[in-house]
This record gives sequence, structure tokens and C-alpha cells, in this order.
Amino acid sequence: MVNHSNALRIVLGTMLAVLGNSAVAGQVSLGAMTSYSPEVYRDTDANVVAIPVIGYESEHVFLRGFSAGVRLFPIGTPTNVIFRLAYDPRTLKPSDSEDVQIQQLDEREASVLGGVSYQMLSQVGVFEVGAGTDLGNKHNGLYAEASWRLPIRMNRFGITPQIGYSYNSDKINNHLYGVSKAESLRSGLDEFEAGWDGQYFVGLSGYVFLTESLRLNASVRYTNLQGDIENSPIIAASVSSMGALGISYVF
Repeated sequence: MVNHSNALRIVLGTMLAVLGNSAVAGQVSLGAMTSYSPEVYRDTDANVVAIPVIGYESEHVFLRGFSAGVRLFPIGTPTNVIFRLAYDPRTLKPSDSEDVQIQQLDEREASVLGGVSYQMLSQVGVFEVGAGTDLGNKHNGLYAEASWRLPIRMNRFGITPQIGYSYNSDKINNHLYGVSKAESLRSGLDEFEAGWDGQYFVGLSGYVFLTESLRLNASVRYTNLQGDIENSPIIAASVSSMGALGISYVF
């Protein structure tokens, strides 16, 4: 069994150790972001969220909204190891659904994910592979992810296309998409036990400086669930797209 308390201490300890050794001042930004994602579960509303955003970027440390990380080597190093923490906002509040069967399910709570990845910079883009686990003790699942992205930078704007695949353990998939025997008896939905399966994603993000310090950010991401997850009786669709728009002041 994974000791998530120890895992969290190890990740945080490593991040703080590298942070303590980083003498390079970072870039700080403050702003706000609005994100939109369509319904994931049957008869639930699309999710529109507006949040304040704090950003920080230095040679070793970064903070981007609800995610943070520490690079073992300085930014721009051809190969690097990155320790990450991220808030996972995926939730289901049964009372938010208009479907009487969905209303009988257990709540699926948000969590915190922690992991480590290996990154390689090349002339054809950035390749990254990583793995991690749930540190919030909500489902104790594991995940692995591989991705490629191509940052294109100009004077005042930049875009980054991305493609990747994420593979989740049965614990994560059951937390998000499963229907237990008890839930089945209460709701009348078919019992559904998810296995190890994944999803591929395609994304595009970009920014443009409106002034020397005012920056507009935008992103869109398409996700397609794979394998048996598509057969879950509680999801609205196996494909989805989400977008975000934000503005920030860079100091």
C-alpha cells in the first residue's frame, strides 16, 4: 500500500531543497482566468469557472495556477527531471445533475496529484514522460503520461501545439467513472467496474502581450476516453473539449 503522507513529504522536500538552492530571481504574474468545460456526467451543467491566477517562473521553480513544480536542472537544460504537484478538479456532485439516477451516486471529490517526469528538449519539440499518484487520499490511484509539444515563440506572442496520452489505474477510473454495487442498487444503473485504461488528448495554447506587461492567454484541449471507460453508464460523452481564457500582469 502506498504511504501517501510519506510520498507527499518526499515530493515537497525535494521541491523545497531545490528551491532553496535556486538563487535566480523569478518572473511573477498576477491575473484572472475563466475556463469552460462541457458536461462530463449525464444531465449535469457545463462547468464555467473564474479564478485568480498567480504565476511564478524561475530557472528551477514554477507556479502556474493550480499546479507547481521544481526542475532538477535549470530551465533549458536538454534533459531534465521535474517534480510536480497539481490540484485535480475532476468532481461529481450528484445533486448538480437533473438525472434522478445520477443523484443516487456517491460524490466524487477533487484531489491533489503528485509525480515526477523526464523531459527532453529537441529541435522537433519537447518530449516528456512521467508518472504519479493521488496524494489527497481520495482514490489512491496511479497515472502515467507521455506527451509532445512544440513551443513557437515570437517577439510578443507564442503558440504551443501539444499531443499526448494518459494512462490511469483502475482506482482512478473507478473513482471517476465506475458504478459500485451499492450505487447500482440505489440508482438502478448497471454496475460498472473500470479497469486500467486511458485517454489521448490534443491541445493548443498561446499568449500575446497587449502591452509590455499585460499578457492575454488562451488554450483549448480535446480529450477522447479510450477502452471500457466509454461504456460507463454515467458519462455524457467519451469525447470532450475545454477552453480557457485569461489575462495577467507580468512584473
